[in-house]
Amino acid sequence: MKNFHDYLLEKGIGHRFVQTNRYVNPRSLGLRPRANQFYFIAKFITSLPWCDTVMFNFSDHGTVNMFPFLSRIAHRMGKRVVLRKFGGSFDIYLQTVPNRKKHRVIEAIQATDIIFLETQASISHIKTLIGDTDKIHWFPNVRKAASQRRMPKAFSKRLVFMSHVSNEKGMGDLLDAFALLPSDYQLDIYGAIKDKFYEHFDWVAHRVRYNGEIPSTEVTLKLAQYDLLLLPSYREGYPGIIIEALSVGIPVVSTRVGGIPEIIECEHNGLLVECHQPVELAKAIRAFETIDYTAYCNNAYQTFQEHFESDRTNEHILSLLTTN
Repeated sequence: MKNFHDYLLEKGIGHRFVQTNRYVNPRSLGLRPRANQFYFIAKFITSLPWCDTVMFNFSDHGTVNMFPFLSRIAHRMGKRVVLRKFGGSFDIYLQTVPNRKKHRVIEAIQATDIIFLETQASISHIKTLIGDTDKIHWFPNVRKAASQRRMPKAFSKRLVFMSHVSNEKGMGDLLDAFALLPSDYQLDIYGAIKDKFYEHFDWVAHRVRYNGEIPSTEVTLKLAQYDLLLLPSYREGYPGIIIEALSVGIPVVSTRVGGIPEIIECEHNGLLVECHQPVELAKAIRAFETIDYTAYCNNAYQTFQEHFESDRTNEHILSLLTTN
């Protein structure tokens, strides 16, 4: 949502942006839920008289636990209510919610004036809950165009993983797959370690370079140094790192989970395999030794330009907000 906020600032469009994660525990670096909730609700209430439209940007948790109450307040004050729900696992999350709370959420969504969803699968799911309506729109995870595109060249077997280092991201499968590749392949890993197993892991023994975390401003510059992004996750929505790889023209090898198949078209801008299949993952990587790598690079960049370039998407979203 910060991307859309920055776009509005660039265009000089008046708005107020209220954070839900303002306060962080200085010791654990984790969020402070009660402090953030109090801050958000206070800011929300004091901002209501100023605005005509309230746009909520919520995860599954926020949509279920905060949106019904807050949207009701906004409606009663005569405001137009917009929900932008990010993530792609709302159907799974709702299965854990008590029926009474589930009905409140569905009623709140039905009463919403405009609904933005991150994945096409989410759109299909919401339509099963509230019916097919023209107030539902696609608002994918987007990124600004990279400052410099990586121009296609020969496949040089330089592989990169950028995400949380955890088993949920398929790290074990990735290491097993890389062990099956010839010795002239290179794998660099970037990201915060989230599983204790990898805190003292012997990366060198696995022919892998672990480079720690990098600032978000350096991500696309680093990606442009590699041939393929690897992300064998077990669960995802619309991974921003995949979109950033496409923005510099890097094909992707990933898994058929969440919203990934909506971004990566197999045998067009990348290759997809099933989860927990390191042998198939290794085969997909090696396929780029013989297929038209340059075509995949061009297709990756074209996918970004057509669907995930932020200025184009934000312009469309703004037009919906100002004409509906």
